[in-house]
Amino acid sequence: MDVTRRGLRFATKGLAVLVMICLVRYADNFVLIFSLNQVGIVPSFIALLVLLSGIGAILGLSRGNRWGFIPLYFFIPAVTMFFNYSLIPYLPQLVTPEFRSIVIFFLNSSVLLFSVLLLLKMMDSDVIFSIEKY
Repeated sequence: MDVTRRGLRFATKGLAVLVMICLVRYADNFVLIFSLNQVGIVPSFIALLVLLSGIGAILGLSRGNRWGFIPLYFFIPAVTMFFNYSLIPYLPQLVTPEFRSIVIFFLNSSVLLFSVLLLLKMMDSDVIFSIEKY
């Protein structure tokens, strides 16, 4: 395995770790959402979809599979819009509460942009390798 493929695989595992940290960090909130006396705006089935997409993204990305990006592309916007959770832990707590939502939006958007560029790079490297075989 060459250096480029190892770097891409390492980056996908890094994304899987970010999703795992997000799910573990906010696990108590997911437990509260699924409890019988539900409090909040987000219905349980949306929370279930977000949780399952996070688990799917972890499984796919940790193995370096491209299909792991599909649930990731649902997970990041859903976690941002419905829950206002940050994928990068503890960084939003460094700013004042009135700007925290904006910081979370930009942090999660940057992770989403990085994941799109990473997938494009993974797809580009496959095209280059298949051309070089001929």
